[in-house]
Amino acid sequence: MVTAAERLGATMARIGLAVGGRRAPDMLIFFGMAPGDDLLCTAVLRELRRRGRENVWIASNYPEIFSGNGDVAAVVPFDSPYRRYATIWRCDVRHLEYSRFSGDQGESPRRHIIAELCARAGITGRITLKPTFVLTQQEQAYGTFAENKAVIQSSGLAAIFPMRNKMWFPERFQGVVDQLRRDIEFVQLGSAADPELSNVLDLRGKTSIRQSASILHHARAYIGTVGFLMHLARAVECPSVIVYGGREAPWQSGYTGNINLYNGLPCAPCWRWNSCDFERKCMTDITIAEVVRAMRNLLSTSRGPLPVDTDELP
Repeated sequence: MVTAAERLGATMARIGLAVGGRRAPDMLIFFGMAPGDDLLCTAVLRELRRRGRENVWIASNYPEIFSGNGDVAAVVPFDSPYRRYATIWRCDVRHLEYSRFSGDQGESPRRHIIAELCARAGITGRITLKPTFVLTQQEQAYGTFAENKAVIQSSGLAAIFPMRNKMWFPERFQGVVDQLRRDIEFVQLGSAADPELSNVLDLRGKTSIRQSASILHHARAYIGTVGFLMHLARAVECPSVIVYGGREAPWQSGYTGNINLYNGLPCAPCWRWNSCDFERKCMTDITIAEVVRAMRNLLSTSRGPLPVDTDELP
């Protein structure tokens, strides 16, 4: 007699064959609901593929991040029952994370967050600390208007998981534009809810993830804080000036090809989301002049492929 579980398993196997024309997954990974975290998972998919794992699925609500990416066999919705089905398929299911949170504070990672994600996926050996984003030639053509321009974001508080301790100040970003606009033109990306900057090409809320990637692909530089656009810029080889403050350290989440303005106070990196006992001194101490100077230093160098950071996982 065929049990209900066996019937369900057979049904799910047929569904697996129907998704992307592929059989049921050998491995399914997932993180959460934020696009930045899912973009970081592309580095995990790349390392798994390098190690011969060819039938890996990811659960994500941002399939556009993985379009054209040959390292993933299928993308299924994060809020679907696929994660439960994967148990029936008896595949390797991995919930990836780089820091466990309790209340308003997370554990401070001991290594780069991409390395933490790779370790959670069971990866060992040498890895590259770089997300992947694949643009078609047609998509690349979209962002050509951004050549020799700088992309800027005024705030990240419209994110799914807003963190005040990652934020600098919109009025200071405006000060950066005011001091640099004779040197370079600016394009503002981000949410429609982000504070509007003046003397910029305002594209807040007007571009898709893939259009934003194309703009960054062509842009001379990106200026912002830690978040999705920082990782997207790295994926498409756009050098950046990142106002880190002290909530997290560049060696934990950044890239050496960028200019990272980190304030290593005794309390840093704290990995707090929004609370602070010191009036966010790590951010308030970073001045407009420092960001302008960093941007001018970046502009004095040639725009080319960025250095690729690596790590070794035991």
